[in-house]
Order: sequence, then C-alpha cells, then structure tokens
Amino acid sequence: MDSEDSFTELTWGLGIHDAHCHPTDTMSKAGAIPTMKAESLTIMGTRQSDLPLVASLARDYPEKVVPSFGHHPWFSYLIYDDTGSSGEREVDKNEHYISVLTGTPTEDLISALPAPRKLSSIMVELRSHLETFPKALVGEIGIDRSFRIPLPDNMSAEGRAVYASGDAEDGKRLTNHRVSMDHQKKIFVSQLRLAGELNRAVSVHGVQCHGALFDIFRELWRGHEVEVESRKEMKRRRRRVKGGVEGHEYLPDIESSEDSDDDEFGEEVGKRQEEKKQEYTPKPYPPRICLHSFSAPVQTLQQYLTPPSPKKRYPSKVFFSFSSTINARPEKGHMEKIMETVKGVPEGRVLVESDLHTAGEEMDAALEGAVRVIAGIKGMGIDECVKVLGENWREFVFGDV
Repeated sequence: MDSEDSFTELTWGLGIHDAHCHPTDTMSKAGAIPTMKAESLTIMGTRQSDLPLVASLARDYPEKVVPSFGHHPWFSYLIYDDTGSSGEREVDKNEHYISVLTGTPTEDLISALPAPRKLSSIMVELRSHLETFPKALVGEIGIDRSFRIPLPDNMSAEGRAVYASGDAEDGKRLTNHRVSMDHQKKIFVSQLRLAGELNRAVSVHGVQCHGALFDIFRELWRGHEVEVESRKEMKRRRRRVKGGVEGHEYLPDIESSEDSDDDEFGEEVGKRQEEKKQEYTPKPYPPRICLHSFSAPVQTLQQYLTPPSPKKRYPSKVFFSFSSTINARPEKGHMEKIMETVKGVPEGRVLVESDLHTAGEEMDAALEGAVRVIAGIKGMGIDECVKVLGENWREFVFGDV
C-alpha cells in the first residue's frame, strides 16, 4: 500500500535515514555516498574483512555515515569460542568445525576452511573500533536458523562433488551444514554484552528464530526490568503535607510512559532523567535494539511490546525496521504478511532501511519505497512520516539526547 503523496526534494530535505545498509560489499560504488539524497547511512559490518572498510567510509564521509561494527551469524562458524578455556590453548581446527557445524563435515571441507579466529581476539578488535568511533553501533549481529555455509572456493573438485546437491545462493554453492544455534548464541551474546557495556545500540538479524531471539533478550533483561509508576500512584503521592510549600510535598518531574496512556501502566519515575545526570553504568544488555527487516508475525511483535508485569518494563528500547527490498516486495507476496505487523508497531518505534549492498540512486530509491510503504500502512502523509522516522532514527542511534 503506497502513499499517493508526492515525494519532493523538500521531502528529502526533511532528512531520510537508512537504518541498515551494506555499501562496503560494493566499494567501487561507495564514492556515490556524498551525492545521495539520504541524509545518513547506518553502515553495517558483518565480518573481520569488512570492518576496516566500514571505518574508512566513516572517516571519509563523517557527515553522512554512522558506522556499525559486528560479526554476522553467517560468519560465526569462523570464530572459535575460547571464553571458557584457560591459558593460551591452541585452536584445534578439526575439533572446532566438527563442534560448531551441524552434521559431520568431511576432512576435505575442514581442510579447505580457514583456521578459526579466537572470540577473545575478535572482541578486542570490535572494542577498538567502537572506542575509535564513540557514536558507532554494534551490528549486524544475530542468529539465523536457515543459513547453510557455502563451499570454500579452494575446495578440491572431489570435495565439491560431495556437496553437488547444494542450492545456489548469491552465486555460491552451499553445503548441507548449518552453524549450531548454541554457537551462534555465544557469539551473539558476547556482542550484545559489549554493546551494553559501552552503551551502544545494536542492529539485529534474525531468520526463522523469532522465539529464540526474544528468549535471548529476555535472559539478558531478567532482573533488570524497569520499575514504573501508574498515574494513580503518582497522584496519591501528591498528598497534602502540613507546612509544605503551597501545601504540597515536592515531587520531581516524572516522564510519561512511552507505550501506554492508561492509568494501569502510567509513568516511568524519572529514571531516564536520573540516568542522564549520572555517569553511565555498564549493563549486560544493549540500551537500544533494532530488529532489522522485521518479518515476524504480530504475536512476536507483541512479545516485545507487552510489559513483563503491570509495574515493570523491559530495559531496552526496541525498534523495528522495514525495507522495500526485503519486507515489502509485492512480487514475493510480502506485503500481505507484514501489513498487520507494521500496523502494530508504535509510530515511535518504526525505522526504514534499504539493506542494499550498493550505494547510490538504487539505495535512495529503496529508501523512498520503504517510506511510502510505512506512510501508506500507517495512514500518514509522506512528509509527516519522514519527520517521525527521522526522530525515531536519532533516538535509536544516539539515545535520548
């Protein structure tokens, strides 16, 4: 459902922000970034080789690029979890791949795969990038139940023949091996915890694992839920105090609850204001989360939006990002699937993205398409929608500033 409103240069001038894209995959086109209509690009890192490229674009185009550094679940099998080992134990390549891949990989496949890198080293490098760029995000990170690892280019002809039944994906032949969910979770949680320590937002990938993804967040949130106060309780505290100033006790300003206007869930007791005044305390969970190209059903959406109890809130603020390239492709029948989900997302939690791998006009077009989709489903004018999306993006990336 596209909005019929016109999309003008003035509309672009309001500021349209790509919440998730991958122009480092086509560096030959990255020079188009400064000429793009989009006001900013939140550029994702996915593996060791492209993190320096993300950093280079952030340095080249600081007014246009917000960098994000992370290790995507598709590349998690290349990481050896050494967090539970003592000393400088050598990585056993065979043992590692047999452990983290489903099924039993052949000797030929293991031989062709690169030596895995230690998670401890990966995290040191990730921390370094984040400290170099104080506004950088952590991403793209997550879990993926459907992904199968590709055949290595240097595998022998005999070995490749073993996997000849693999389907083509992005021009590569795939093996029948997936990365174990347990291993993916370890890599994912390590990055979530680093984001919480450094107060950074995260951009999250989740495919065919909506329930498992929510369970991971809920585990990290447990014991850190935010206490809230209803309006009724707040009004009761405004009792008369004999001899008080104007007959009332002093009550600090209390910020309204963002998810509910009713008396049941009320208002958050100055928590954000107090946190702003104090130095940030590291948390075991990220402060803000974007579920990118969100395609889960309404029931999953409600898990994130429903408080754990009438007087508590989950501590992370969760945003939901949509694209015209992944979520809303009419030829794939996606629109019908996501329409109810988009309708259910509060206006203050929606983001748009291109999720494209090439900078330039195509990326701008994808963003325009995503804005039109959101405006149409939400029944908003284009310019109104762009303003709301811009406010949401700024809050997601920078927090309440």
